[in-house]
Amino acid sequence: MKADLHTHSIYSHDSIARPESILAAAADRGISVLAITDHDTTAGWQAFTDIAHQFPVQLVYGQEIKIYYNKRCMGEILGLFLEQPVKSHDVAGVLQEIRKQNGIASIAHPFSERRHEFLAYTEIDSWENLAIESRNGRTYKQRENEMAAGLAERLNTPITAGSDAHTPFEVGNVYTEFMGKNTEDLKKAILNRETIAGGHPSSALFSVISGFGRLGIAV
Repeated sequence: MKADLHTHSIYSHDSIARPESILAAAADRGISVLAITDHDTTAGWQAFTDIAHQFPVQLVYGQEIKIYYNKRCMGEILGLFLEQPVKSHDVAGVLQEIRKQNGIASIAHPFSERRHEFLAYTEIDSWENLAIESRNGRTYKQRENEMAAGLAERLNTPITAGSDAHTPFEVGNVYTEFMGKNTEDLKKAILNRETIAGGHPSSALFSVISGFGRLGIAV
């Protein structure tokens, strides 16, 4: 099965994708599991839940959280399999909140020069249930994704992969492949290091298009 573990809806300030458009795109492209990972908010969870029964797509509730140190952004972490919002913005607090929910944390696009390269490795107290996003659909330089995959291999961490879609047109372009039938199987596959990153990054043009989300445009 294929899971897209990094997507943004209109509940992120820089996305134009409505929940129904994201779910329809996922179904059309053979994505069986979709993670909702809006920026620093879980406001979209209910909207997705209300319409998910209309599509053959299972949901993973998540959030993309910015990490700060002395007011400087040090990168972003994906919280996956969450039950409630993550409120912290420092590494220790974020990881603690995710672990308390029995979720999985994944370092998002760790080497992306254009979008919050991860700079807080020394703040990580434990790598338990901590994954690395080894392929990201909005990391346009192949070398940056290769470096992420290489880091995961060297550290022997679990991996996730996702489109980082901010438009419906990007959903499923990058995905996490796993053996199983449901979200529980996916979670086990991640933790057991039995996932494979697939797909290819989207066109950089979509980064421009999704910017219209700041003007309230949605599709």
